[in-house]
Amino acid sequence: MEKQLSMEIFDLLKSNKGTVSSALGKDLANKVLNGDLSILQEAIKYVVFDLNNVNSKGIRAGAAKIIEKIAEKKPDLIAKDLDKLKPALNAPEPQTRWMLMQVFGFCAKLNPKESISVIDFAKKYLTENAGVCLSGAVHLYLGRIGATSDNIANEVILILDDSLKTATENEIDWILEGFINILDNLDSDSIEIVKKNAEIYLDSRKKSTQDRAKKILKKINAA
Repeated sequence: MEKQLSMEIFDLLKSNKGTVSSALGKDLANKVLNGDLSILQEAIKYVVFDLNNVNSKGIRAGAAKIIEKIAEKKPDLIAKDLDKLKPALNAPEPQTRWMLMQVFGFCAKLNPKESISVIDFAKKYLTENAGVCLSGAVHLYLGRIGATSDNIANEVILILDDSLKTATENEIDWILEGFINILDNLDSDSIEIVKKNAEIYLDSRKKSTQDRAKKILKKINAA
């Protein structure tokens, strides 16, 4: 029965691509959230499948989508198994890597040690120019691990601040979101850095960016 389930999940992941694959991942994740934990174990197995083969990227990315959606809703189901996911951070396709960045971020409060342990992957991804989905996931991850301790927050602030200097318009929101998450753990000098950055984007042409800048300044002024 277990072998049959494994093959069924494998075949589903293998045959689905693009938006259909994303829908499949969400559907299977919902089944896990409703109690079918066997699917989760299959996803953990297949997210690291055939890592050196670019033709298997759909299988890995589909498995990563399942894990990401579960981690978003119930990180406690994933947090203890983060170490099993680490090999997939070397996957050639950005899709798998950005979803796993989200997973490690979602699980940061429950398993800070393992979540923080992959920060070097995050730094590396920011040098790749592989698109806003990957960089944005990294910036959100950094904010979430920075929320776990003062020391990590004051390390993360430097990475986010450096990212902002070369960010595209579509990356700025996620960097500001990272700032929002770490504000409570920053020292006064770092808070001043965040404040100056937020003030720059009060006049952004994007309302979402303006709103995040205002949220940062409101939070700082209320402290």
